[in-house]
Amino acid sequence: MNFLSFQCQHQFSSGFEIDVAFKTEGLVTSLFGPSGSGKSTVLAMISGLLSPTFGKIRLGSKWLLDTDQRFCEPVENRRVGVVFQDQLLFPHMTVNVNLRFGQKNENIKKPFEFNRVVDVLELGSLLDRYPNNLSGGERQRVALGRALLSSPEILLMDEPMGALDDNLKLRVLAYLERVVNEWKIPTLFVSHGQAEVRRLADWLIVMKKGKVLSVGEPDQVLGSSTSLAWTNSVGPVNLLRIETAYKRDDCWIGKIGVQELNLPPLKDLNLKPFYVRCLPSDLTLSVQDVQGLSTRNHLNGIVQELVELSDRVLVRVDVGQTLWAEVTPQAMRELKLYRGLSVTCLLKTRSLKILW
Repeated sequence: MNFLSFQCQHQFSSGFEIDVAFKTEGLVTSLFGPSGSGKSTVLAMISGLLSPTFGKIRLGSKWLLDTDQRFCEPVENRRVGVVFQDQLLFPHMTVNVNLRFGQKNENIKKPFEFNRVVDVLELGSLLDRYPNNLSGGERQRVALGRALLSSPEILLMDEPMGALDDNLKLRVLAYLERVVNEWKIPTLFVSHGQAEVRRLADWLIVMKKGKVLSVGEPDQVLGSSTSLAWTNSVGPVNLLRIETAYKRDDCWIGKIGVQELNLPPLKDLNLKPFYVRCLPSDLTLSVQDVQGLSTRNHLNGIVQELVELSDRVLVRVDVGQTLWAEVTPQAMRELKLYRGLSVTCLLKTRSLKILW
């Protein structure tokens, strides 16, 4: 597997400075942070579209850039696949021709197979159509397919779902998961969505004002007070993976380890695994299981972390997966919350949103 080592500095005429260094530690890495933090600039440097004042970029054992040695690998030789938010498809070419444009490098020893890319991304019915006749999600799949057919050693995606509505985002996200599982290609993607990051990435780099703010596993990094300081008032987003679901007495039940979760009605039980999303503010914590409540879901867990902010406390609970709950400072004191405490997470079924 090709891991990326990145160390670059650059100052723009506007005065904005980039001073970023990191190494990817997972198959899928996300650059995460507020607008204007320099995330897209990092991708431009890796792809060769921007030459930094100082830089060392290495992909596996292959150097892409070393300004000390005055070495810069030409863009066409970098084996970097790029997917932009606005797709940049050729409007006068069919999907078939757009895809095959990615195969222009004939020197690649083991190119990605055209038919396999088409099958995985389900593009067969679109091959004779033109980009203007495609939906946003379809165009993004074509752009992803074109990038894959260049047989890249790393895949860069700049806000690949930024211009899509929620339903299309979920569909494209599922295709991205297919690509990662099929080809195990190292991927670096820019995103503003916590749910996207938690679902797809296994390594996270948070940036702010041209610098790296924090690095690590998504759940850990997104739960830190440093990262939460700039995100929004919601804090972390909960995303639970449901491997098994079934119907019992007209109620839909999902399994989280050995625990059960009452779910909103499901449309198709054949689509598994799937995810459910809720906010920390949707949860109520109790230091003992409370019976006789209308709240159906009582998930038992252990407090792993307490993040105290100015107006609230975010509590990370291990229920077999990570759940974040939001409480007031007064509630934290009254419940005497601490790491290692056994608690029950109370969660109304209607607070859950199904994500396929």
